[in-house]
This record gives sequence, C-alpha cells and structure tokens, in this order.
Amino acid sequence: MFKSTTVLIGQAGPQRLALAASALIALVLGTGVYLLDRDWASALFLAPLAGFQGERAELFGALGYVLPAFCHAYAFALLLILALGRSRRARIFGALAWFAVATGLEVLQMPRISALLPSLAMRHTDSPAPGSILMYAVNGRFDPCDLAAAGLGCLAAWLITSVPEEAT
Repeated sequence: MFKSTTVLIGQAGPQRLALAASALIALVLGTGVYLLDRDWASALFLAPLAGFQGERAELFGALGYVLPAFCHAYAFALLLILALGRSRRARIFGALAWFAVATGLEVLQMPRISALLPSLAMRHTDSPAPGSILMYAVNGRFDPCDLAAAGLGCLAAWLITSVPEEAT
C-alpha cells in the first residue's frame, strides 16, 4: 500500500524539487531573522554592511533566538541527504553529519573555547573558510537551545525524507 520515499529521494522529479525548495525556503527564513531581527554587526556575513542597517524589525520575537539554528540545520541536512542519494543509510548519515557540524559550530562558541580562538583567527586571515568559522565562533555565544533546535532541524530533514508516500 505504501512505498518508501527512498525511490522519491533518488529520482529527479517534482517531489525531489519540492524537498529542495523547502530547504531553500528554510534558508531564506533563517537568514531573514538575521536581516530583520539581529544586529548586523554581530552577524559575520552582514558585519561589513552594519552601517547601512536601519531599525531592527524584531519581527520574530523570542522564536528568532532559535529559528535560524533550526532552519539552517534542516536546510543543510536536507540538501546533504538529497545529494547523498536514496538509501536509508544516506538519509541517516546526512542528518547525523550535519548535526555534527552544527554541534561543532555551537561548541566553538562556548566561552572557554571561544576565548582561545582570536589568536587562531588572526593566523587565518588569508584563509576565508577557517578564518570565517573562527570569527563566527568568537562573535557568537553558546546556547544549548540552538543545539536543540539544530537537532530538531536535522531530525525534521530525516523525517521528511523517510516518511512513506502512498502508492499511486
């Protein structure tokens, strides 16, 4: 009666496109929090534009504290799952791999760890990726709620790619 979405994920088509679109929407929503509710000077990719920021809308309220962690984890885990293919193992690996990345980025923001990072960041000013990650950690703050939100986002990505669809 039901067939696995294993076939759905591995094939090009409207379902796969819908999953990719949901990832894109989640990325836009998570980024919208930074654009509308956060101080741009505290967001690494917006810091150069901080002088142009108008008054913050604070549109998302308390949800804005964890929404980017959830949305970005969902989006990147889902895109990773879609890239890895159709197997159950790929879906589990994609969700767990992105949760490991999100956990690592959050742990880097712990006060004891982020205090050690400025000197490392200065050594990598000519390396965009390591320097950006280190500056992200130095400018961020550890929040266990972000870690929980990232876990829920990865779980949502795994679930949406694992739910059986009705056979047609």
